[in-house]
Amino acid sequence: DVVAPRADRELLGVDDGRQIANPNFWALTNARFWLTNTDSLPIPGVRRVVGPVRNASGSMVYLFELPGENPLAWLAPVIVKAPDDQVLNTLLDPRFDVRRAALFDTAAPVTGRQVSALPPALATSVRVSLYEPGRISLALDAPAPAGSALVVAENFYPGWSATADGRAARLGRADYTLIGVELPEGARSVELRFDSSPYRIG
Repeated sequence: DVVAPRADRELLGVDDGRQIANPNFWALTNARFWLTNTDSLPIPGVRRVVGPVRNASGSMVYLFELPGENPLAWLAPVIVKAPDDQVLNTLLDPRFDVRRAALFDTAAPVTGRQVSALPPALATSVRVSLYEPGRISLALDAPAPAGSALVVAENFYPGWSATADGRAARLGRADYTLIGVELPEGARSVELRFDSSPYRIG
């Protein structure tokens, strides 16, 4: 099941742009800058870095830097499986910290847990050592705890596979549209590769 083509639009609330000021949207999409033809944004802590300038079509545009850090990947301490409507509503609630749980779809081949309260976010940082079409290499600065998952702000499609410390790892669609990898306890490195016969055939 793939929802990625529409999922980014639903996360953003593309019809009315209602999520533009939602920090969870920036975190999930690895957003750092926002390019717009508006001279201000309704976002506390945003900083204009360029503009006004004219783009190639002659429109006046502005570039803003968003507040906070929104890395390409992070380690979530717990895996929870839930239906898409519940996942989307949870992700878009600003009270929910996306770093505290990886929300997988119910069909994902990962082991979810029933939780009454979310554990605190992990201090583990994730370094991206390679990012190219069809391949992403990541390293954790501390061993992964049992039950954790790596979430990568890249759209999930069938064809992605993962290894953790050189061994096959289970992955699926997490946080509505992203790649999620269930990590074995102690894992320190993750390799993602994309290979799809339909994609190659075109």
